[in-house]
Amino acid sequence: MYRQLIRKWVAFGTAAGTVAAMACAVISFASSAVWAAGAAEPAAVPAVAAMKPTSAQLNQWIKQLASQRYAIRHTAAKALLAAGDSAVPAMKKALAGMTTPEMRHLLREDLDNIAHADLLRGPLITLDAENISARQAFDIVCRQAGTTPHFINQGVMPQVTIHAHDVPFWKVMQKLAVLTGISPSMGYYGNPQQMTLIANGVLGKGHIVDMQGAFAITPQSINYSRNVNFMQSGAATNESFNIQAALLSIPGKMGPMQIQQAVVTKAVDNHGNSLISATPGNMWYGNQMGGVANFNIALQWPHHPGTRIAELKGYIPVTVSLHKKTLKLKFKAKGIASATIGGVTVSVSHRTMQNGMWHFTYQIKQPGGALINPNSATQNVMNQLEQLNNDTILTAGGRTIQTNGWGGGGGGPQGMSYNVNVMGGKPAVLQLVVFTRQEMLQIPINLKNLPMP
Repeated sequence: MYRQLIRKWVAFGTAAGTVAAMACAVISFASSAVWAAGAAEPAAVPAVAAMKPTSAQLNQWIKQLASQRYAIRHTAAKALLAAGDSAVPAMKKALAGMTTPEMRHLLREDLDNIAHADLLRGPLITLDAENISARQAFDIVCRQAGTTPHFINQGVMPQVTIHAHDVPFWKVMQKLAVLTGISPSMGYYGNPQQMTLIANGVLGKGHIVDMQGAFAITPQSINYSRNVNFMQSGAATNESFNIQAALLSIPGKMGPMQIQQAVVTKAVDNHGNSLISATPGNMWYGNQMGGVANFNIALQWPHHPGTRIAELKGYIPVTVSLHKKTLKLKFKAKGIASATIGGVTVSVSHRTMQNGMWHFTYQIKQPGGALINPNSATQNVMNQLEQLNNDTILTAGGRTIQTNGWGGGGGGPQGMSYNVNVMGGKPAVLQLVVFTRQEMLQIPINLKNLPMP
């Protein structure tokens, strides 16, 4: 039997947890691994050049990609990569013209790496608006970031004035949260490709936010508890000290995430005590989606605690799903409509009308029916297709219709089969969104001046 003797906590965004501290760091992801069919780890992205290159310089570097000398080709490729977004139009124009196979390879590699760096840096928002509705402001900001807002229980919204030019997305979202009281919701409702917004969400006035490019970290509460176990000799005492936090990402830009236990590299209170836990645990949060995910930071309670956590540094190991693809399966009057993505085959068939409702069969088959590494990109694709979180069913006229439930029709080594019931029209197209590539990131944690419980 356990008896709880002490339990203290701080909830952020309340009077007890209102702190003016916020540490914002430039995105600096550690070396990462990429899993995709036949894909290799991308080259590291050099720092962006201090001065924007001229058109003549860009054209010269592009021409040098056709050089017979390896050193010249790859030095030019690095220069284009360092030029970043400013080089993209010229590289795309060159790619559409006459090129050698090596030029095409280097151009595509650079374009992919620049797009990847932009994704991790996060979108920059430009909005100059006076006295517009908050609904309109959120819509503009979310669409610039590549997603769309989905409001929960929001009626008439206030008018806002906001001026931003190339401001990081999460900074703008926090400003709107302060102005309106509306911010992203924990969990998701309906379509995980949308940013779910709700009153008193995870951002707002008084909330601590650590912005890391495309991600943001916001502590939700700090908990300390001490328990005595009377079942053990000597009535052993167990202590627990941790931070419950939320990791924010942009729905639609990234797919499901797997979050591992946060790694703490530095944690001290204002008395100089180390708070790093010797037994941080091994928590794992799988298939997180919808833009807001919970995670835990395990700490050690000191013998003579201070009143504040002076500094907390570390990182969150996260496997993110990238490279969004959209599949469209058009139903056939007879037979099977199928497509293959990431080695996984998905199909629809047997569309029939019964008792005033349309039905069809949805099947997923993995490669050869063989067992798959549960951490592989192929299994990630299987998981997304099986969970059916990103599906849209359309009529021939393009109208979205709703399902009346997905029934499991059975499964085995080769995959799964589902019986689907549809309301509101005859299904003509099943549209599926799938993220085909996985990448491991280390998202930095950099928090200061947090209250001790």
